[in-house]
Amino acid sequence: MRFLPSPKLSILIATATATATLSAQQDAPPVNLNELLQALRGIKTQQVQQTKAAKQKALQQVQAAAASAAAAAASWEEAVRTTQFEGAAREGSQFKEWRERDGEALKEKEAANAAQLHFKWMALTLQRSMETPMKDLLPLIIGFTKELAADQIAIESLGDDIRREREAAGSGKHGKDRKTNDEAVKRVHDQIIRSPVSNSIAAQVLKIGPLLDVDGWEMSAGDLDGIYNKVILPELRASRDPRLLEFWDIRLKRDSEKATKSKLAFEIEKFNQVRRPEILWGRAQDVLLLGQKNRAVGEMFNLIKTFPTHPRATEWVAAFEKILSPPPAEPDAPLAPPPAE
Repeated sequence: MRFLPSPKLSILIATATATATLSAQQDAPPVNLNELLQALRGIKTQQVQQTKAAKQKALQQVQAAAASAAAAAASWEEAVRTTQFEGAAREGSQFKEWRERDGEALKEKEAANAAQLHFKWMALTLQRSMETPMKDLLPLIIGFTKELAADQIAIESLGDDIRREREAAGSGKHGKDRKTNDEAVKRVHDQIIRSPVSNSIAAQVLKIGPLLDVDGWEMSAGDLDGIYNKVILPELRASRDPRLLEFWDIRLKRDSEKATKSKLAFEIEKFNQVRRPEILWGRAQDVLLLGQKNRAVGEMFNLIKTFPTHPRATEWVAAFEKILSPPPAEPDAPLAPPPAE
């Protein structure tokens, strides 16, 4: 049986439809644009103040975690528990298994030091996001790189221990007695130090990922070259700071020691024929930047002459030609016509 609406209901439906159609065709009442702009400015000011307060609070928390290796390790463990195991079902057995494996490794100085470096770099990143001037941060950043370089030496030494332990195990001898496995310590260390501070588990727990958005910044606390190339060198170049050359000397020494330590003829040859000339070319470019053109030109020419088959030799020659070629002369201004008599 088909239902037919009553005449009264049909009239109501038609009236509602007509009213809705008319409303859709009509604009809302006029608004006061000045009042809206003023309110918008107030909202923006409030947003800035709230973000500033959030960053200041986060900085205090991060600096507390970075105060010592033990504090950093404890904060990292809590971040792991919160992000990966929090909940009745998982926090019991699975978190216990993690603590017996990676948690024990985190107690060792190498892994704990990685956590402290992570929080230190996170604090520096927060400070930069708060528009702290680079001239104020630069001494702290350079100090951080020295700590990071020492950490790299320590973890390389641990890697040597791991290789010796494997060799000893293969020969039937026993390696050194240690509370935890060296391989687990190195793995945990590397996981922490390579985690970008903007989205690591620590940043997730503190809910500060969006606050760590800094242009032209290295996000990994463990990337020494990235910190130099993205953060330190641009600042030193902008101020024509002579410490630029110290960086190249440190890199040359570090890479030379690494190649020599490998005792592999291939690595030593690669360093001498490829890596070393590249470092010296970069250094010469900064010598030029510092205003020592004659010295830079001499160093560049010697590199091109000594390494004519280097993979970047063609690029070097083109750059060197631009340095030697004088800039094109400015065209003479047209003579003004003689004054009319």
